[in-house]
Amino acid sequence: MSIENIPKRKNALSIVAGFKCPEGIVLCADTQETTGVAKRSIPKLRFEPSGTPQIGEGLAVAFCGAGDNGAFIDRLVQNAWEDAQLGTNAKQVCEIIQNTIESTYKKYKEIYGAGCCPMVDLVYGVKMSNECRLFSASGAVVNERESYDSFGAGQYMADFLKNRMYNRYLNLRQCAILAAYILFQAKEHVDGCGGESHIAILRGNGPSGMISQIKTNALTKLLGISDYHMSTLLLDYADIELPYRSLAEMNQTAIQIIESARTSTVDELDQHEKHMAAISGSGKTEVDFFGFPVG
Repeated sequence: MSIENIPKRKNALSIVAGFKCPEGIVLCADTQETTGVAKRSIPKLRFEPSGTPQIGEGLAVAFCGAGDNGAFIDRLVQNAWEDAQLGTNAKQVCEIIQNTIESTYKKYKEIYGAGCCPMVDLVYGVKMSNECRLFSASGAVVNERESYDSFGAGQYMADFLKNRMYNRYLNLRQCAILAAYILFQAKEHVDGCGGESHIAILRGNGPSGMISQIKTNALTKLLGISDYHMSTLLLDYADIELPYRSLAEMNQTAIQIIESARTSTVDELDQHEKHMAAISGSGKTEVDFFGFPVG
């Protein structure tokens, strides 16, 4: 194979991030791909299960990548997943993925020639036997992360929000909400970030998978409404000339709007679950926060 035969796909402008907490790992990515002035939607987050991850068993791996050569990211992730399935425990799987990333770079450096091999950034998580581990790879260099990492054009936005809002003791729901909020802000304010928000969950004890797009969109909409009204309260509370009565009224109005949006979101998701159950003919199935079946 020569360099001329390798398809090129540009997606340098993006945001990918991963969070680790005691319950597991959350990974997230936008879907906008920019080539010159053209934009299109391309999934950058790949969740791969082996066994039965819907009931918390077997191997599950999630990858998200940022870089200037989408085809190379795809090949790197595919090689890593194929080889990872040969592992029999979490430690072995993690070592296999690292070795595969290193060997893939070695192979393609020979194909592209010195100094011409694509360099991409990955954030990925591994779940197996109730153990979850988070990694990042910048080029061929792989490091385990005990808390968080991010890449892409939206990295500075992600790091800023992470420093304000993330700590190691957040639960998995809070990490998923933070991931959705970071994607929302990056898509709003960082050139090159956009499209849908994709979020994956790797849970040590329980089901893993991609959060449904319906649920992610609803969460993002609710975060946008809450962010706007909480921002106005920030200015109001810092205005020491504002009478307490006026402040209380503004606070009550903002809370009422947010609570109304929250109630509406819950109702919409409930109706969607009933609709999907009616289509499948299986009856309404109880689901958790992430939309995974309970029990």
